Amino acid sequence: MGEDKRGFPRSLVELVVKIQTGGSWSDCKVLDLSVEGISLEVQQRLQVAELVTIELEHGEWMKKNQVQAEVLRCDSNPNETNPEIYHMVARLIEPNDEYLMGALNMVHGDGPKQDRRPLNFGKREDGR
Repeated sequence: MGEDKRGFPRSLVELVVKIQTGGSWSDCKVLDLSVEGISLEVQQRLQVAELVTIELEHGEWMKKNQVQAEVLRCDSNPNETNPEIYHMVARLIEPNDEYLMGALNMVHGDGPKQDRRPLNFGKREDGR
């Protein structure tokens, strides 16, 4: 089993955001986020190393905010029946304090998170 090399945990959150690519904005859905990265469902294939702007809508846990990100990968989403949906993972480039505080609140605080680890994480095969 591969070791998770992330410096910060990622949490599943329900957020609708906009992404700007090539001068135009489109809606997308956050799959998960951390203070240093974000995973989105997007409606177009993006190139690795492409720079994008992500706008997070104002919500209970996050102020309206824009962050710059670099695409690390963008693949067809294997769980999706719609071939027009892609799964994009991006590294945030110097996220601002408002984003960091909102992300920390969602990931570590009382925000709407779900742990991504499997239910049996940390348990031995015999269930203990």
